[in-house]
Amino acid sequence: MATKSLYYMIKGMHCAACATLINKNLAKLKGVIAVNANYGSERLALEYDPDQVDLAKIQEIVKKLGYTLILPEKGRKESEIAEETRKQELKSLRNRVIVSFLLATPIILYYMAVHMLNLTHVHALCFGEGMGLFDKGGCIGGNLRDLNWIYMIMTIPIQFGVGWPFYRNTFTALRAGSASMDVLVVLGTSAAFFYSAIGFLFSFSYDQGWQSFWGGLDHPFWESSAALMSFIMLGRYFEAQAKGRASQAIRKLLELAPAQATVVREGKEIKVNLDEIQVGDIFLVRPGEKVPTDGVVVKGESSVDEKVVTGESMPVGKNPGDEIIGATLNINGFLECEAKKVGKDTLLHQIITLVEEAQASRAPIQAVADRISERFVPAVIVISFVTFAFWYFVQGYTFAPSLLFSIAVLVVSCPCALGLATPTAIMVGTARGAESGIILKGGDALEKAKNITAVAFDKTGTLTEGKPEVTDIVPLGGYSKDEVLRLSAIAERGSEHPLAQSIVRAWKNEPLPEAEKFLAISGKGVSAQFEGVPILVGNEILFRDEGIDVTSYQVESEKLQDEAKTVVFVGYKGQVIGMLALRDTLKKYAKEAIAELQRMKKEVLMITGDNEKTANAMAKELGMNTYYAKVLPQDKEKLIEKLQKEGKIVAMVGDGINDSPALAKSNLGIAVGSGTDVAIETGEIILIKDDLRDVVTAIDLSKKTLRKIWQNFFWAFVYNILAIPLASGMHLFITQVNGDPAQWVTAATSTIAAVPAVGGTLGTILGQFSQSALRPEIAGFAMAFSSVSVVTNSLLLRRYKEPKFARE
Repeated sequence: MATKSLYYMIKGMHCAACATLINKNLAKLKGVIAVNANYGSERLALEYDPDQVDLAKIQEIVKKLGYTLILPEKGRKESEIAEETRKQELKSLRNRVIVSFLLATPIILYYMAVHMLNLTHVHALCFGEGMGLFDKGGCIGGNLRDLNWIYMIMTIPIQFGVGWPFYRNTFTALRAGSASMDVLVVLGTSAAFFYSAIGFLFSFSYDQGWQSFWGGLDHPFWESSAALMSFIMLGRYFEAQAKGRASQAIRKLLELAPAQATVVREGKEIKVNLDEIQVGDIFLVRPGEKVPTDGVVVKGESSVDEKVVTGESMPVGKNPGDEIIGATLNINGFLECEAKKVGKDTLLHQIITLVEEAQASRAPIQAVADRISERFVPAVIVISFVTFAFWYFVQGYTFAPSLLFSIAVLVVSCPCALGLATPTAIMVGTARGAESGIILKGGDALEKAKNITAVAFDKTGTLTEGKPEVTDIVPLGGYSKDEVLRLSAIAERGSEHPLAQSIVRAWKNEPLPEAEKFLAISGKGVSAQFEGVPILVGNEILFRDEGIDVTSYQVESEKLQDEAKTVVFVGYKGQVIGMLALRDTLKKYAKEAIAELQRMKKEVLMITGDNEKTANAMAKELGMNTYYAKVLPQDKEKLIEKLQKEGKIVAMVGDGINDSPALAKSNLGIAVGSGTDVAIETGEIILIKDDLRDVVTAIDLSKKTLRKIWQNFFWAFVYNILAIPLASGMHLFITQVNGDPAQWVTAATSTIAAVPAVGGTLGTILGQFSQSALRPEIAGFAMAFSSVSVVTNSLLLRRYKEPKFARE
């Protein structure tokens, strides 16, 4: 069964329950293997069997649920459609906010003035005899015009026009057997509106007074309905804006590549669109232009600014034969290049794909929030009913104030902040990492990085440049240096190992003839035949396996190894004819990176196939205390497992194919971007540029991102822990006795009032707060901005600064 894994934008989600609703319904489809709708990143990660279900069917189901799945269209990129949809959504939300506040503001201001200034309510206007404002007296002989008609007419468009999306989404959720935040909004605002409408329409007047259905209140509470809907819509507008800023990373990356390129075809320079470039095309890059695609420099010299893709702060010199990356900026020279990768194969597109996957992923910590959010809405509805029953039946309050407490509980309890806590932080953290040339493959890597206790480095190609040079040739058995080097180079021609390539490069005389029966022996060396005579080039293990004794050369070998050189024996005609010593140069900043990791209390160790002497010398030079020598490629994975059994939580840093099993086995695989595609695919953190300081930055950024998630959780939980009891009026139960302030409140207020200067003001505030209920519209305002505060807190990660050690 051939499956596909895709990542698409999905619009219209308003809370974590929306994501749960989508996941539940799509998971039921035959052919869908895995699905994860991410509320914070607004992305759908989907693995499915195209033979059993197509994207059109999936899009149709998502649409029926009330959401929009953004699929690429012919001639239009997914990003363009998503951005257009986002702008339309923002425009719609903005228009709804404007309409709702235009209609609600007069009602809100009037009732605010009445409550804050303790004014008498004006219920109606009396025209004719007895003309004037109508409050509690009659309108005898006049014509009564009730102001509640105006309030109701102004509230209806807000409740059912502005608030229509809430009703639509509620119907969809209930039909699917789920409950989202929209259910709470609809229950709360509808209760306020219909109670006010019924109370008003069924009220009646006497000649000398006014009789109302809503006993206990002298007016309907239109302001609760109108203000609630207005504030919630305002919160969603701000939340959409904030989430848009959090998802800017992908849009910025997509905008990096130039729209067109200059290519040479049939001897002519022509302009073509970026998607028309083909592998093998010769393209030209003039000073000040962006490189259109990945390739190799054919002619010319220049400096290229690669910061936008790799995070490298300094321009990189380019000469013929050097690789060049698409979307980077050519600074001062004219370059003629050959296209090697185009479209989705380019480094830029791979980075975009990795960031998209990371932002669509689910961190293990998020599962807790999702489970809570899924059960939260039904629990809140129960708490709301219990609140009403407590005040109405137990405390003996009238219907209206009991209902107000119930409504306040419904609207203040939104789990949106909890649902946004993890994904928004991951979005911003992964985006910030990409700007620095560090790709974090999702929330799982973030959580693992925090707990790492040991960092294991592969040596060749990771700690070193991977381009060792032959430093010493020691001839033996009467052979000359040239003969030893030539025979070893003939044997090594067929090998891709860095040591082999260095030996071949060291031979600079006539072209080398081709060897026969070449065999690469992993972790040991090579064997071959030249003119029918066997040649061996490798370490002492290879020679021992072949029955050739090298112990007599041990002193000379150890002397070279003490200088951190790798010693290779050369055998010909069944005897040792010489030794080659090679030394690999350390990568720039390798020492600084290791020192910083040690300062962070991480155990740092090196894994190498070199012998004990060479490994010890290299470890000393790097400032390491722990190293493992003579480790064969197939044994690296076993070594990682051994370290884990010792209780260490291991991060493995590697670059090659032979590192992939160890990267996969480790608790956290970190692949350097200059390495192979296999290592990059296996690693959970990828360092785009070859700078080991980024290992430190990756671990530090992971910690900061996870800390931000926990901060978001804290504020989301604290908000609900404080808001629900306050909205339910539980504080009044302990601060009042028979409707009057409790004795301890009076005593506390008096004590505070005695404090000079500010005591009187503080005492008044405490007294009023302890005796005041949280009105539904204020609860709605607080609920809306709890989500905005979580997103804003996550956005602070955009200010993250790389650790300053050894940074130029």
